[in-house]
Amino acid sequence: MARKALDRVAGYRPGQLVTGIYKGYAGHFGFLITAEAQEDIYIGKGQRGSAMHNDKVQVEVIDSGRSAGRYEGQVVRVLERANETVVGTFELQDGFAVVTPDDERLGTDVYIPEGSWLDAKSGAKVLVRLTAWPEPRRMAEGEVAEVLGYEGDTGLDISLIIARHHLPKVFPEEVLREAEQVAAEPITAEGRRDFRETTVITVDGADAKDLDDAVTVRDLPNGNWELGVHIADVSHYVRPGSALDREAYRRGTSVYLADRVLPMLPEVLSNGSCSLNPNEERYTMSAVMEITPRGDVVRSEIGPGIIRSARRCTYAEIRKALLEDIYPEDLAAHLPMLRSWKRLTEALIAMRAARGALNFDFPEYKIILAEDGTPLRIVKRDRTIAERMIEEAMLIANETVARYISANERTAIFRVHQTPDKDKLQIVIDLMRARGVEPDLKEPIEPLAVQRLLQQAQVHGLGPIVEMMTLRSLPQAYYDIVNWGHFGLASECYTHFTSPIRRYPDLNVHRLIRQLQAGERQNARLKARLADVAAQSSMAERRAVEAERETNDLKRVEYMAPFVGEAFDATVTGMTGFGIFVGLENGAEGLIRRGDIEDGQASFDERDYTYRNRNGEVLYCLGDSVRVTLAKADIENRRLDFVLGEYESLAALQAASERQARVGSDKGKKKSKSRDKAKHGGKSGRGGKTAERKKRHKHRSKRR
Repeated sequence: MARKALDRVAGYRPGQLVTGIYKGYAGHFGFLITAEAQEDIYIGKGQRGSAMHNDKVQVEVIDSGRSAGRYEGQVVRVLERANETVVGTFELQDGFAVVTPDDERLGTDVYIPEGSWLDAKSGAKVLVRLTAWPEPRRMAEGEVAEVLGYEGDTGLDISLIIARHHLPKVFPEEVLREAEQVAAEPITAEGRRDFRETTVITVDGADAKDLDDAVTVRDLPNGNWELGVHIADVSHYVRPGSALDREAYRRGTSVYLADRVLPMLPEVLSNGSCSLNPNEERYTMSAVMEITPRGDVVRSEIGPGIIRSARRCTYAEIRKALLEDIYPEDLAAHLPMLRSWKRLTEALIAMRAARGALNFDFPEYKIILAEDGTPLRIVKRDRTIAERMIEEAMLIANETVARYISANERTAIFRVHQTPDKDKLQIVIDLMRARGVEPDLKEPIEPLAVQRLLQQAQVHGLGPIVEMMTLRSLPQAYYDIVNWGHFGLASECYTHFTSPIRRYPDLNVHRLIRQLQAGERQNARLKARLADVAAQSSMAERRAVEAERETNDLKRVEYMAPFVGEAFDATVTGMTGFGIFVGLENGAEGLIRRGDIEDGQASFDERDYTYRNRNGEVLYCLGDSVRVTLAKADIENRRLDFVLGEYESLAALQAASERQARVGSDKGKKKSKSRDKAKHGGKSGRGGKTAERKKRHKHRSKRR
């Protein structure tokens, strides 16, 4: 991890108390990470107190260590615990048990007293609920909450990821009973606009089961279009304060993992009564908009409706029908509407581009699994006109609803996206200048200016590099009751309205529409509830994204494992001081370690993101094409290692990999050796660690 020099930061004073997040590193030591632009504070193993990885802590700065070019500190207080549960491997001892966490950064084994391990046997993967936190001479303590499985069990790998991210798997019985009850209620059109005679269709992926949006489009005599976006009315079934509502709030979002879906709502609703299945009457919250050829919404009607979808369509058949004029017989009647919808989509795309919306069209990949979870192939997902038609219809509906609820000056939930990080955007500017291009970007940073920057980069052959770096400069979108606008969409007012089956904020936006149309007043309690929903939903979304990314990384590495020793064409996608990241055509990404670049003699130049040789000549740039060989597929850590070039045999590859590792580690060998010695009580290697662990276990059992 790169560290700033001490003279570049304001500095800490000895004895100063600093609050931040403790980040552990393989249990050896850690750093205090603060929100301010300050130097991270080194926390030695003996100075972390009872802190565990990701805990919010208060640290006292100590004087020692400054001569080594870093600040050091000791944890004096844990303010918030981040780890109420731990996932790890269960090992039975003499009258007690120990769980070794999968995440070494936690820095402690967990003592399990007799009678607190359910039916776990040695070797089991378990979820442990912590009951006591670690102390300098004492392990953490806990009880086994769930036995997740044993090595070789189908789906265990993803079950461990689910447990680590605290994702709910099973619906409580009370929630399932309530879902069955509300799903059985008879359907009536009373109090709703009736769209059952209007031709409405759904367009989704072939494997989708929760169909929460349907669309109708027609040409108007004045040259405008009428777009109807009909969204499943989940708010009819999930009432505030109900068991269903409490569970949906807790989950926050449906989670789509490589081998399963963890839905926000029980299946009887998500795939049944709420899903807009063809030829079945369904409740909707509908937005009907009149849109001009310039993409402006000049009229809209929003409120409860009832539809009967005429047909379920897939992206693939819509693309074939519109671009190749190939279609099944029962789709022919809908072609005029689809062609009008396509023209409307083109107008909306042009409107957003003129406004400055950023369009990063990076490829997406789907991993196809066998029944036992083995990855069979990785399929690239193309974003065709069919996907764009749905995207643009949903975007304009979200924006229209956001303006509707905002115009009434009510507290609401908005989807917001802040401006780019200036420091990260400066890296993009420096990169372009180093490549001989003077960026056309002035203050204040507006979406249209960033869009022009991307276009300028494209003209000079820097498109993919600058797009990637600009994307990394953008913050993550989130939910808020304050309308900060959406930078990426160049929208002054945006919300999420179109996916209430799988997103809790959308459900709450539907409720806001109902309350507004019923003339209900907002009190302080309701406003506070909306703020809480926004924060909880943002957290749940981040949790889901991380879990989805981990499962995809896991399955990619599993897929690549049989190809160790094979060569591939790759693209340089990232650079750091410790190596070069490369991506393959199938979306797999891995690292070429610095030791493999010019025998470790090359250096990373962060001014223009290049690797240079000792003479300063450029060896590799972002976006370069390289030939690489897969050296290692580390399934446990979800990591791929590559080496440059091709090798005739696995033995030659292994020799190159060993040389790479040796060269890369020589620089810090002395430091590592002394740290390892301290870590293992004067002994290096695994034997020292094992001896120390046995000693602690023995000490603990005596105390019990």
